Amino acid sequence: MMKIVLASRNKKKMAEMRTLLRAQGGALSEVEVLSLEDIGFSEEIEENGDSFVANARIKASVPARLGYIGIADDSGLCVDSLGGAPGIYSARYAGEPSNDENNNRKLLASLSEIPEKERSGRYVCAIVCVFPDGREISVEKSCEGRILSDYRGGGGFGYDPLFFYPPADKTFAEMTPEEKNMVSHRGKAIRAFGNRFTAFAEKNRLALSGKNRAALRSLANDFSPIFQIGKNGISGETCRQISNALEARELIKVSVLENSLYDAGEAAELLAVTCGAAVISVVGRRFVLYRPSKSNPRIVLE
Repeated sequence: MMKIVLASRNKKKMAEMRTLLRAQGGALSEVEVLSLEDIGFSEEIEENGDSFVANARIKASVPARLGYIGIADDSGLCVDSLGGAPGIYSARYAGEPSNDENNNRKLLASLSEIPEKERSGRYVCAIVCVFPDGREISVEKSCEGRILSDYRGGGGFGYDPLFFYPPADKTFAEMTPEEKNMVSHRGKAIRAFGNRFTAFAEKNRLALSGKNRAALRSLANDFSPIFQIGKNGISGETCRQISNALEARELIKVSVLENSLYDAGEAAELLAVTCGAAVISVVGRRFVLYRPSKSNPRIVLE
């Protein structure tokens, strides 16, 4: 099972993202979802990008540098009559520390002279996934609505009590989580991301017949591990070295030390997707990967 790390400390957002990710099926049904705290990362991440995608990329790159698949979203409210504000500054619109109530009060004050018909806006959500080797998947989706002049509903978070969604005749704060996820910017983005992630995994993980796997396991019996994965995890350099070794040897054995962030199965699955290989076997703290060489084929399979 692969591990992915959601680069967020917002507990409500983490819960919502976990629910949506696990509901996507496909390759995302085969991953363990962790938080920054789960991997022992406690530093602040400076979000100094100039767009939702840029900020999501900055956050997702942090767990990727630590050897995980990093996923992050950046989202916010863009109000037309305010020139797109609060936009990427939505979480800290009223200043630090970020506070939903203060942000909503500032938004209401900013729109106090704006008539109802001119209060159009949209929630925007960008999701970026960064792999340890630097490759990424990114999507951005939005949900159109209108900003009310007073609060409605007690659910959701952020600007939800003020964001009115006309097709449902409700604010996001009046919707159930299920209703909101069906139409929200984040729900749309995660569904699009789920399709992209599954397509990426299926394209990059090599498929083999049972007969071919058995033949390769037999060939690998006498192999010794040529790589060790230790406490520093699976970096981009590790991915490059293993990819180069697969190109030269096609069949390699890797060992995972006891102090590693991964067990052998998790490391094997991550490297299979990242390097476009097949996992031939996982035994104890060792695993075998196979990928046919493009330039120098060595192993002939039936």
